[in-house]
Amino acid sequence: MLKRLRAKHPIGFCVLSEVLFLGSLLLASYLIILALVISGADLEQMDSYFLSAIQEAIGMVVALVILARTGRLYLLRRRGSGFFNGLLVGMYPLVLIGYSLYSKLMFGMPENGQLLPAFSIFSFFLSMALVGVAEEFIFRGVIAQTLLEKFGTSRAGVWKACLLSGLLFGAAHLTNLLSSAPFGVLMQCVFAASLGTLFAAIYFRTGNLWVTVFLHGAMDITSMLVGGLYGTEGVAESISGYDASMLLSILIYLIPTLFLLRKKKIGEVALYFGRDCVPAAPKETGEPQ
Repeated sequence: MLKRLRAKHPIGFCVLSEVLFLGSLLLASYLIILALVISGADLEQMDSYFLSAIQEAIGMVVALVILARTGRLYLLRRRGSGFFNGLLVGMYPLVLIGYSLYSKLMFGMPENGQLLPAFSIFSFFLSMALVGVAEEFIFRGVIAQTLLEKFGTSRAGVWKACLLSGLLFGAAHLTNLLSSAPFGVLMQCVFAASLGTLFAAIYFRTGNLWVTVFLHGAMDITSMLVGGLYGTEGVAESISGYDASMLLSILIYLIPTLFLLRKKKIGEVALYFGRDCVPAAPKETGEPQ
């Protein structure tokens, strides 16, 4: 069914895939809480990042099932330009990650703060890494890939696939309204839509899904590093603190997207995805066409 839907109604398939993915995350969180309540566990003592890691692992499985059912599991094995060459294409977000890490380590650490227990720190890194894996599998491997196959590898087609997949990625973060302040969530959606557009461009230019998986996970880790190490701030509180300055992300991420998808380099997308975007031949009916 998913394969037929993808072929006949690719945009509807993308929306359904996002709903299935987000629904699995919400369902997993409720089931985990229910299991803890039944077992008599103290919810306040549970490690939130460990629970999040379980949740993201389930989302990853859902993305893998969609990839498998639509015959696109091979995307995980495709090297494209290679991982390290791909990081050169994604150098801009890599530099931002490095700058953020430097700033946090040099100026963001609490002076008299006490590190969380080793298991909590491990859970933090695991959770953030799994967010990168699960979300890249679904939003780039499933959604951006489907949209590129629909619109084609012309410059206009690539831009449509990037922008629409970015908008769907941004809209996915509306689920944070369940735990964070509405304005902060709105700003996060703008930020995520811009970042998702850039990640789609990097994926299309490299043909390697693991490049964006690495960049996404590293960005999440560095953005929440202080809270993950010292417990000073959770994800929900961080999102609630987002303000109008997040609107700058539209320029910060879309300008390098323009550079990545410039006319001189757009042919590289066809190099990696050209076969995927060949339209299916019309069925033979025995009648003259």
